Amino acid sequence: MRRTEYHPQRAFSPNGLFAQWPEFEYRPAQQEMSSLVWWVLERGGTALIEAGTGTGKSLAYLYPLFAQERTEKSTVIIATYTLNLQQQLMEKEVPFLMKIFGAKSNVALLFGRGNYLCRRKLDFYRQHPDLLNDREQSFIHRLGQSVAQNRGCLEELGYALPPGLKDKLVSEAETCLRKACPYQAKCFWAFARKRAFEADIVIVNHHLFFTDLGMRIAHDFNEERLVLPAYQYVIFDEAQHLEAVAGEYLGLRLDELEIERFCNRLLHKEGRWGKGWLVSLRQRLGERCSDLAVMQRCTALLEMQIIPELLTLADLWRNFFQLLAVEHKSFVATEETVNNRFSSNLLADQTLNEQVQRIQEQIASWTKNLSLLVDEMQIDEEMMEDTIFLAEAGRFFQLVGRNLPLLLDGTDEEFVNWVAVKRERDGAGKTRTILHRVPLRLGDILAKELFSKVNGAVLTSATLAVGEDFTYIKERLGLDWLHPAERREIILESPFDYQRNVLVLIGQDLPSPEDPAYLTQVSKWLPEIIRASEGRCLLLFTNRRQMLAVYDRISSELEAEGFQLLRQGAKPRPQLVNAFRRSKKAVLLGMDSFWEGIDLPGPQLSNVVLMRLPFRVPTEPLFQAKWEALQKEGKDPFLHLSLPEAVIKFKQGYGRLIRSQSDRGVVVILDQRVSTRSYGPVFLQALPGGQIVTAPIAQIPSLVAEWLV
Repeated sequence: MRRTEYHPQRAFSPNGLFAQWPEFEYRPAQQEMSSLVWWVLERGGTALIEAGTGTGKSLAYLYPLFAQERTEKSTVIIATYTLNLQQQLMEKEVPFLMKIFGAKSNVALLFGRGNYLCRRKLDFYRQHPDLLNDREQSFIHRLGQSVAQNRGCLEELGYALPPGLKDKLVSEAETCLRKACPYQAKCFWAFARKRAFEADIVIVNHHLFFTDLGMRIAHDFNEERLVLPAYQYVIFDEAQHLEAVAGEYLGLRLDELEIERFCNRLLHKEGRWGKGWLVSLRQRLGERCSDLAVMQRCTALLEMQIIPELLTLADLWRNFFQLLAVEHKSFVATEETVNNRFSSNLLADQTLNEQVQRIQEQIASWTKNLSLLVDEMQIDEEMMEDTIFLAEAGRFFQLVGRNLPLLLDGTDEEFVNWVAVKRERDGAGKTRTILHRVPLRLGDILAKELFSKVNGAVLTSATLAVGEDFTYIKERLGLDWLHPAERREIILESPFDYQRNVLVLIGQDLPSPEDPAYLTQVSKWLPEIIRASEGRCLLLFTNRRQMLAVYDRISSELEAEGFQLLRQGAKPRPQLVNAFRRSKKAVLLGMDSFWEGIDLPGPQLSNVVLMRLPFRVPTEPLFQAKWEALQKEGKDPFLHLSLPEAVIKFKQGYGRLIRSQSDRGVVVILDQRVSTRSYGPVFLQALPGGQIVTAPIAQIPSLVAEWLV
């Protein structure tokens, strides 16, 4: 059934299956990783694999999926965090394996539904360009050409749509006519979904995977709404993100902006062009409804009940979010989000309670009248699109109404509730309020609803372990309950020669990062460090305030010398990265997401500066709740949560430097705690290699210059 010559131990050997290909390079770590994935597919169980940069992880886990022969269909889901990795798999590794094995395995790439154009909507706006503004109209012809070439996925277009136009044109469950749609045979979403349901291997991102899992857990689906086919095996690449993404989709969230957009979509004009759905429905009733009596009853319902009630509901929502935000607005001094965790029931506040009751009563009345309208319109096939959309609108608000008391009740110790208030970037002082409710022990849910239900699972990343230990990731994801016989753990070293190519410099005489003098000192020496590497530098921060302060202090001086300083937030991330690639003397300042996912091989990036050890802010609601839970269990939260999380992120930042065999550079650590605190060695021992030198800050620029000569 499974030919032994196809086993990875032979296939990845120097004289094996891949040896005939000129680009093949024998990598023992890749061979070992692929063998472990083979074991999971053959026997079941779970594998945790930390594989250093350059291992060739993608080919290692894809190969067994093609090589193994299975007697019955067993779908495998591959879930990645980034779009870039999804595209790499489909454009590089999958075609390569297809050359070897032919079309033996059926592979499909699936994005979320909102990434696919709706042909019916596009044709509608091509026929009614007056409903679009000038900029939106300029895209319609171009989109028509793309669709004519059968390119209906936004990721395939090669250009970005204005957000307003995108909202009008993408496929949605709320407006889908399903079998009644005249374009169903050519529907981009239906075709992509059909391919996924027929495939042996389906490649998705983490967000889509957990959207599907959340629906399954809540039983909130029917056959038409299922996102993914049933699967027996799952492979998570970039698995360090799983906990954060799973928490986002397995909890509850209520966003002021989402409510506002939904109300606007139903009610208001979008700028000076177009009309809200309900407002324009009056006109469509007159044009399409063939039964005069039905048209009159529907128009009366709209004008006398539904539109006025929704206007009232929109006002109630605005007042509700203002009540929540009033305590926080004075503290939102920047674009940063202010989070306030609560462990009480906010409905104990009489004013808020009364406001929620008014919202729920208004939702009940509005959805009742909406149902009457839908029932009337269902008689006429010409109004099918409207009936489907309005029925979905009613379900949306009913679900929000049911979830609202849960979002406001922080007394359940199994959940973490908080309100977030963010200052918007429009500069007008507007704030946006978001309510969150996330499971505290996410691992318990994943163990029950995911890992215990699949035949096998593989979790891989370059940063999963702390030192030689997977305990942290196992506890967070619910994998610690597995019997050792059902679980394999392995750390595979990168084939790159870090000892030869990386110099790690630690500033030994800097003030503590908490000392006000720290900012003055690093701002004094950073220009010298940047000059020493002639730019080609990535500065990684742990908070926005410090990043802005450093940028303000060093930008004028360096820009006068021809350096290009690029700061996170000034432009979209892809534009910043592309500008960095093009510039000869670029400096990129970033935080959070810039600690990973930046792939700049070659001499273009030769100097990575880690400003501080990336410990989480202890007041973040979810982190704070985890800390308290560990204390109740008698565990040290610093050792079980704060330190391992920081070490993993530290490894991610370090990993930005060496992306290929020929890369060479320096990593500068401007946090003396890594050499003075008892936990410092944990960070340094977690690194894949490099020559570590501790020196006075004044010597670091010359050491950088000498290393890069």
